[in-house]
Formats: sequence, structure tokens, C-alpha cells
Amino acid sequence: MYHIKIVSIFRENVPPARFERIMRPDIAAQWINSVPDNTVRSLFSRYDRFQPTTRSSPYQTGRDLRKLVAQEFWYGNLVAIDESSRPWSSTTELYYINQKGELTPTHAPRSLSFPLGYIIVRYGEMVRAYGTLPPPTVRPAQVVKSKAAAGPELATPGKDMKQTAAQLKAMTKAERWQARKDLISKGNASIYPDAQIAAKRLADNNIAVEKAKLAENVYKTVNPLETTPGVPEGWKDISNDADALNKLGLKSKMLYDDPASPNFLARVYEPDQAVFGNDMNPTVVFRGSREPEFASVGDNLSSLWNKGELAPVKNGADWSNNFAQGVGKNSTYYQSAVGIGDTLAKSGQNVDIAGHSLGGGLASATAMASGKPAWTFNAAGLNSGTVEKYGGTVLGKTDDIQAYRVEGELLTKVQEVNVWEDLKTMKGLPGPTLLKEGVSALSPNAAGIPHDLPGGTGSALERHGIGQAINCIEQQKDEDIAIIGGRL
Repeated sequence: MYHIKIVSIFRENVPPARFERIMRPDIAAQWINSVPDNTVRSLFSRYDRFQPTTRSSPYQTGRDLRKLVAQEFWYGNLVAIDESSRPWSSTTELYYINQKGELTPTHAPRSLSFPLGYIIVRYGEMVRAYGTLPPPTVRPAQVVKSKAAAGPELATPGKDMKQTAAQLKAMTKAERWQARKDLISKGNASIYPDAQIAAKRLADNNIAVEKAKLAENVYKTVNPLETTPGVPEGWKDISNDADALNKLGLKSKMLYDDPASPNFLARVYEPDQAVFGNDMNPTVVFRGSREPEFASVGDNLSSLWNKGELAPVKNGADWSNNFAQGVGKNSTYYQSAVGIGDTLAKSGQNVDIAGHSLGGGLASATAMASGKPAWTFNAAGLNSGTVEKYGGTVLGKTDDIQAYRVEGELLTKVQEVNVWEDLKTMKGLPGPTLLKEGVSALSPNAAGIPHDLPGGTGSALERHGIGQAINCIEQQKDEDIAIIGGRL
């Protein structure tokens, strides 16, 4: 009935290939509490090797063994190994095996006591003991996209619908949206914890990826008085539709600071009910920071001669506003964002907010001033006093901000204190590490509930781009579709 084995990872020999199927401790703990207490012993590979960290006796009469085992999952002394035939997924698995045969974490458990690195060392011991290096992990997305996949096709919306991922993409957007909703419903009703967890993440990502695509589109705005080109399917740019904006209490001129060449910029998008039904709200989206463009030597010399100063840096206002807000100084961008938030709060309408990078920081300020939900991507941090600084009232909660960040991206690394990760980045040098931690300690973190996105590629700067966030979310959607489909 149960295809999971509980193992004392440091006391038993485990084949190296099974390390990629070690479940995340939070999922393992949730799962163990869902099984009858009298079946727990049968799930151990060697119950006699079980020695609780607390020195409590697992044989004590009346003890809830499930709670004891769940606790040991968090300590890492016990691990749950998935022995089912379903595809590997970062939703449930803690590690994967890379192309070099190295055991690599998919993410770090939110427990300082979990021996993430020691399990990697243990993996190395087992590789030497068994004398074999396992093949790299095959991710579900790779199987779905393969032209010559071995074995039966993976049904994504469910066995009854017989749809592959390729067929799902061939549907209209409205059909794809409904198919995923149906799959989410089946996952929520599943008896399997991994399917339930996958369904929740798929539901969240179904919304988040739409907000991310809008956050990408806002960068394409050339003239704020015209419709932004390339608006994502299912959405309409209503930034210059006076009647539509009036329903939200907004006016077009609130969305930019200069009609000819705006620095501060926001757009408003309206969802197509024929695609999303009533699942989506109008969304205010803020543009993030653009790459600074420095004047040529000739322009600088001319400016020095005529004005006595260097030529301005194009897009420099994005960076100066971002920095000023972070340290509690005046920022016209954030003043405008708080003003929009105050207006939205008074409108009484259902409206969402989104943004990437600097736009994510602006979206956070608007969310806190309006009480409306927000989705941010690789967002700039929000100073705790920003909303009230500009006359706003803090109506929102950080729990209403979903903060997505690609693992290893630049802005999050700069803003957040992470001693162990920074030591690795700084090659173990204490001076640079302490300097970086000092900068991070002075920088506000991105507001909201963090959602770490594995799967980014390239440098920390390259991972900061909104396109990487979209790709990582889409990858998670593929994984979750595979998990739920495999449990139907």
C-alpha cells in the first residue's frame, strides 16, 4: 500500500541511486502523520537501528510513534525514501544527482538542525562502498518533452483525459486553463500527500506565472499613451481606458511621471473572462529597474563645458530611487506607488498588484498601502517605514505578498544575510564575507512569503531576469502535472 521506506541514513547502507529519492523532511513529516500509527514500524527498513535524538524509547507504550518519526525527519537521522515508480520531482525530493554524479540539494530545508551537507558526505561513502556512480536524475519535464521517451506516455490532465503535455500545449489558452483547474481539483482530492502538495503548488503557480508574464510585458512599453505591445494572451492593456481605470479609482496620468520618456511607470491589465472565467483580477504592474546607460566621453566633455557637470546617466533614476527607499530617504517612485495604493484601497474593487526587481519593491509598497494581494519576482526590499513616510496607512499584510525569487539571483543575494552561502561565494575569505554581510544587514529584505525557484541558469545577474522566473515556474508546473497525473 505504501511505497515509502524509512531509513536510518547514517546507520544503514543505502544504494547511491536511492539518495535522489530522499523526500523533503516537511513532506515526509506530513506523510507519516497521515498513516495509521500501527503501520509505522512496517515502513522501516531496520527498526532496530532507530535511535531517537531525544533518547526517548520508541518502544514505550502509548507513545505516538508518528510524532517521534516526524521529529527525526527534521533532525535528518531518519529519511523517507520514495520507492514508487513515479517521476522524480523537486516538489517532494530533497536532492538530485547532477551530470557529474554529485548529490545536489534541490533546496535547503527550513531547519538549521538538518544535516544537508552530511547526507551528501554519506552519499560519497556509499558510492565508494558500492563501487558505482548512479546516473544523473531525470526530471519529469525532460521525460515529457522527449521525442523518444522510453515507457508509456505520462498523462498530464489525468488518465481519463489521455492528454500528454504536448497535447495540453496544443489546446487554446482557455482549454489549458480549465484542464489544469480540473487536474488541481483531482490532486486536492487525492489520498496521496505528494499529489495534494503538487496540486497546491500548481494552483499557486497557475496564477503566479500569469503575473510574471505581465511583469515581463511592462518592460516593452515605449509610449505610455499607447497600448503596450505584445500583451500576454488572455490580457488587455487598459492603462489608457479612462472608463476602465475609473472603476479602480485610477487615472492614466498616475501611471507615469513623464509622457514623453517615463522613468516611473506602471500599467494596468484586465483579464479576459472568456479565458480565465472569474479566476483573475485586474492587475496593476510596475516596471522594474532598467540597465543604466552611461554617456559617451564626448557627451560628458560637452556637458562639463556647458553645464559644469557630467552628463546624466540614462535610467539612473531607477537606481537612485531604489537605493534611496532602501535606506529610508525620499523616493518619488515609491511616493507614487503608495499614492496608487491609497487610491486602490478607497476603490473597494478586487485588484491585484505585481512587479519584478524594483517593480517588485513598488508592488510591495502598493500592496501594503492598499491591502490588495501582490505577486513579486526577484523583488527589491521594502523599508518598514516607506508606506507611512508618504502619508499612507499600512492596510496590508506581508502574508498577502507572494515573493518569488530564483535561487542564486543577484538582488536576493545582496539583500539577505546568508553566512554559509556567502562564505562559499567569497571563497571562504572572512574580510569580503563580513563586508557583504554588513551590506545585507543594512538592506531591507523583499516583503512577503518567499517562494524559492530552483532551476535558474547562468550568473547571479542573469538569474535576476524576469524570464528566468517564468521558466522556473513553468518547470514546476510540468513537474506537478506529472506528479498528479501519476497518482490518478
